[in-house]
Amino acid sequence: MERKDEVGKEIAENIAHGIARGIAIGIALAIAFALFILLGGLVVQWLWNWLLPEIFGLRQITFWQALGLLALCRILFGSFGRGGHPRNHAKHRGEWWKKRPQQDGRATSPNPMSEGGQS
Repeated sequence: MERKDEVGKEIAENIAHGIARGIAIGIALAIAFALFILLGGLVVQWLWNWLLPEIFGLRQITFWQALGLLALCRILFGSFGRGGHPRNHAKHRGEWWKKRPQQDGRATSPNPMSEGGQS
């Protein structure tokens, strides 16, 4: 009976350790995400305020405007680091023509009416 209690305690400790580790990882990811957004906003603000007022005569922007501009570009042009293409569609886009007709269930003739189907 004593051995079962020890095993139960060990399992409970392992579960508690796993939950604590998951919470710590979640907090670390949230902090990293916030820092990533903060850094992105600051870079956009710095580049805008450095280049565009002198080149085009535009006014300088605030951090919040830079963050909004970053979000707008993300919405309009796609995701960061993937060139605006959905995750799995880019690698499968040109592969439809590689299948032989037998693989996708189609007839081998390019024109199904050419095999005497016309009346």
